[in-house]
Amino acid sequence: MAISLTRPSTMLLRCASVVACVVLSVVGYVAPASATPAGVNGRIVFMRLDETGQWQTWVANPDLSSSQRITDASTNSSGWAVWSPDGARLAFLSDRTDPDLADADYRADIFTMRPDGSDVRQVTDGIGYSSTPAWSPDGGLIAFAADRGSYPTQEGIFVIRPDGTGLRRVTTLRASSVYQESPRFSPDGSRLVFTEYRGGTEQKFFHRPGGNLVGEQSALFVVNVDGSQLRQITPWGTRVGDADWSPDGTRLVFETVTEHIGNTASVMLVDANGKHLKALTKDAGLTGIGNCCAALTFEASFDPVWAPDGSKVLFSHDYFTADGEFTTGLQTISPDGTGQRYVSSIRDSEHQVDWGTAHLTP
Repeated sequence: MAISLTRPSTMLLRCASVVACVVLSVVGYVAPASATPAGVNGRIVFMRLDETGQWQTWVANPDLSSSQRITDASTNSSGWAVWSPDGARLAFLSDRTDPDLADADYRADIFTMRPDGSDVRQVTDGIGYSSTPAWSPDGGLIAFAADRGSYPTQEGIFVIRPDGTGLRRVTTLRASSVYQESPRFSPDGSRLVFTEYRGGTEQKFFHRPGGNLVGEQSALFVVNVDGSQLRQITPWGTRVGDADWSPDGTRLVFETVTEHIGNTASVMLVDANGKHLKALTKDAGLTGIGNCCAALTFEASFDPVWAPDGSKVLFSHDYFTADGEFTTGLQTISPDGTGQRYVSSIRDSEHQVDWGTAHLTP
């Protein structure tokens, strides 16, 4: 399995059984996707595992045509990429600045690059672990989660200018919680939604502390970019992550994560004020237990993002059957829950998709 570049709790709690865990161990751990700027539906960015087991970044049209791999490092992962509002650059996460991936001092930084993979620029300063970047709607800030080299005492959500200046803390982790991740700007740029985790039995996984795997809870919070007016949006027991604002700012799409058999990952919607919580996908979950192996199936949906025009939600979809078929592919669904379908016949373990406004490639 590839080295994780974000905390592993989401993937591990998504494992509903030994079968599901084995399946997910093949494709590796994935972590939250990114916010979507309003506009015309353009190119998508996502990540796949390379031949060495490291995550690499790809860009493509929404139907996966004109796919192009834009990172290539045999000993480092680069993924979790997100589009700038104008489609001119991508912010992404990479562990290429970690001097020793084998030790317990795991490091990762935020970088930006052009959509062809050129002009890579380091944004964060190499101190500690930085993850899950997101652009502000005007392109002037990148929000991210970080521990600033001291987990969990310095854990929180930060913002920084794309040139690496103006680093500023937005949130401070509460004593009852374990970590925060996946900040996403509201379309007007005034607020951030993020996921906060608490509880559980602490274990270490992939050189990264804090992977609270047993009994962990999570909830969505919204806060002003200046750190004021923190408000909880979903209950702790909902087990959520990976939130993204609708382009009009009225709703949030997010995933739930697997905690036990019968509770697999799914995509849900909630109003930005926390009302009208509902499931969007209708996945089968894990079925056929006790009737191995002819009836055994596993199905889950996760990592959702809005289309820039608000017409669809795009997400990753796992499907496993007892005949040995397992795929992770990209699907779309309408915000009313209709029309769930794959975007392409290509299903090559696409993860952490983001949908931007960059012009389509012929």
